[in-house]
Amino acid sequence: MAGPPPDEVATRGDSPRARAYDRAGEPVDEPPSPTAPTAVADEVIAAAAPAIPSLELRVAKARAESALFGANEAVKIGRYRILDRIGAGGMGVVWSAFDPELGRAVALKLASSGSAAARARARDEGRALARLSHPNVVPIYDVLEHDDRVFLVMELVKGDNLRAAHRARTATQIVRDYRQAGDGLAAAHAAGLIHRDFKPDNAILGADGRVRVLDFGLAHAADGGDGGIAGTPGYMAPEQERGEPLTAAVDQFALCVALRETLTARGGVARWLAPILDRGAAAQADARFPSMEALLAALARDPATRWKRRLAIGGGALALAGIGGAFVLGRTQQAPAIEACSGGPALIAPSFGPAQRAAIVEALGKMTGGYARDSAPRILSALDHYRASWLTLHHDACMAHERRELSDELYDRRVGCLHRPRAALAAAAALAATATASDLPGLVQAIGALPEIDACADDAALQAGVAPPPSSVRAEVDTVDALLSQVDVVRDAGKVADAQLLADRAVRRADALGYPPLDARAHLARGRVTLEARRDDFGAADFDQAMRQALPVGGFAIAVEAYARRAFAIAMTVASPRELDQAIDGLSTITALGQWLGRPGAFPLALLYNNLGAVARRSGDVAMARRAYQFADQLSGALVGAAAIELTSARLNLMQVTDDAIARVALGDATVATLTAQLGPTHPSTLRARCLVAKAAADPGRAYRELGPVIATMTALHPQQADTTANCAMTLMWTAALLDDLPTSQQAATLVLAGTTAAPPALAQAYLTLAAGDVDQARRQFADLLTTVGSQSLAVALDAAIGGAIATRRAGDRASLERQLAALDALVAQAAGEAPPALTQMCRAARRALDDDASP
Repeated sequence: MAGPPPDEVATRGDSPRARAYDRAGEPVDEPPSPTAPTAVADEVIAAAAPAIPSLELRVAKARAESALFGANEAVKIGRYRILDRIGAGGMGVVWSAFDPELGRAVALKLASSGSAAARARARDEGRALARLSHPNVVPIYDVLEHDDRVFLVMELVKGDNLRAAHRARTATQIVRDYRQAGDGLAAAHAAGLIHRDFKPDNAILGADGRVRVLDFGLAHAADGGDGGIAGTPGYMAPEQERGEPLTAAVDQFALCVALRETLTARGGVARWLAPILDRGAAAQADARFPSMEALLAALARDPATRWKRRLAIGGGALALAGIGGAFVLGRTQQAPAIEACSGGPALIAPSFGPAQRAAIVEALGKMTGGYARDSAPRILSALDHYRASWLTLHHDACMAHERRELSDELYDRRVGCLHRPRAALAAAAALAATATASDLPGLVQAIGALPEIDACADDAALQAGVAPPPSSVRAEVDTVDALLSQVDVVRDAGKVADAQLLADRAVRRADALGYPPLDARAHLARGRVTLEARRDDFGAADFDQAMRQALPVGGFAIAVEAYARRAFAIAMTVASPRELDQAIDGLSTITALGQWLGRPGAFPLALLYNNLGAVARRSGDVAMARRAYQFADQLSGALVGAAAIELTSARLNLMQVTDDAIARVALGDATVATLTAQLGPTHPSTLRARCLVAKAAADPGRAYRELGPVIATMTALHPQQADTTANCAMTLMWTAALLDDLPTSQQAATLVLAGTTAAPPALAQAYLTLAAGDVDQARRQFADLLTTVGSQSLAVALDAAIGGAIATRRAGDRASLERQLAALDALVAQAAGEAPPALTQMCRAARRALDDDASP
């Protein structure tokens, strides 16, 4: 129990001015000169304003201010109150909004923010869509212009797009849904409009079971005019990719491609359906069905209908012919693609191939001890799985590119993204091959924190990030980026001194290169090492530099993370609460950026809220700290890998400020579950969390029962983790004494003395004296300690007061016990406004147990 509560966890010299690049990689004017990390955030954000979408930032900022400070000033477009961004389409962002005049929710889509001519065209197309009334098309209610932007006001449909909805639907239902979408497209064609960008994401399956086509942002008059090359690769008809005059046949092509893609992912295309989709997606427009209605008529001839037997015969014959042709075609077209995409194993081999794996098996096989037996299979399995995941994503990206389902730009972004996990895997494998038994906990942590490979398949997030570097610096960027991946892995493995040397080298090379996105990441990485070491300014200057470099080039995720870590560093190093204002300069705008980022912003935003909780707690505002930790916990629920591990700190911090014991235990159990999944049940971090959960229940009996096994496991498997064991043993030491188990109290006190940070040695010595049976001497030791500690450490004072009362109870001195319990009451009352709720509640429970014993 005693000892200070765990610190809030940070979810773990100026360099020369560098040549700046914009998001496309072209040189631009140099950013402002670096200054000290105080009162700079607003200035830097203002300088970066051209890279930030103003409306989206205004909405996100309003939401952030409402969440943090209770402000409620709505952003409006015309009469519509903007609520939230709900998606993005071909030419604009979609918002949910509220129409106060008609009292209904609507969706607003930005149709154009271009020239006057572009806005006029958007208005005309919006009005044409507004005249289109069909149950399978999202209706347009209004067309308005606001701040030189054209917005379409439409029905707000609750449901999932077809890509998401079809993960849980049968093949028959999928075909039926696409027929509904085709009905909507046919209605648009009849009204003289071509969609041009139909795909599963642009049709919604509503809660009412009705499919509605939306996102006509690329709609074009069906007059054969040339609308330019626009659409989504993989769904564009060949003539559309060539920029030729368009007809309604391009929508027919897209619908068939989308339907085939969906059915293939669900297990395959039915034989009767294959020739229909082949014809609808024919390379030549005149080889397709004469109209969308003709295609829909063919799709309606499903053998599952009442005409099943008759159509099955004809359909089966057609399907056989179609399958035979498709097989021959596939064999001739796919073989070169498969061969071109077979290079993954050679690429990953230098990072983690057979030779590296054999070296790791040999190193792990030499280790003895229980934790080596537990962790060795986990380490090998995790590395094997990571390699396999990398190979799968690399192969899938290559095949999609070969099939023209992935543009050159997106393919380059995916491949560039995969460079970082490959470098991280190499660093982890190198550590594993030279690890000793004492390195194993850090190694497991580092492997669990490897970069999330699935993020490299998130095309929306990849497109939202900074553009790949120009070819003139790409080789050096890749080299330094790989070095930074090594920094992260070595730091996570607990080798902070080695990580510091690597980080210094990476910063020097990044500064010399002068490519701001890389420089931002380098300073962020070095700041994290300094923060991990709890040294100097805790990395504040590096975090400040990272934010300055990232913001002007659109590296908003790095900027938000750097701001979050900077806030924590300042909060932990400033001399007075008044200086804490430095930590939150520009807060609402940075928070807004994190919200605007969507999925890529989930981790940095959760980190930000967690660290804002630390700032608030340092200032004494427990209510604000609790609110910030709650936001962090909510955001961290969907995180995986390194992000999930780091953000377990948010739940532990929230647990520290939560009044309700049941809620605290639930938070702790969730933390233990996450750490068990990521690191294993016997990892020190998992065991530490179990220790905190045992204390969180504020029940001395439960703590006594649950701490024993945790401490036994720590002692047996992790003898080098003496401080962690000692912190757990502090509570077991007094709860065991309270329950008259003096041998266990003695063992716990011995473990406390073996640590260096748990409590003053005099406290453990007093419990050892009590366990040895010298009650009078123990009473004197507890009394002396209580006098010596005074108000310097409430936690130690509470432990000493409880220990003295236990010793007095054993002496049978009822009168002295009553006085000591009264003094304990006063200490608990003092602690109630300063100490974590679990601590004061545990003390009250101990006081009740002692009071019961004191009663006649």
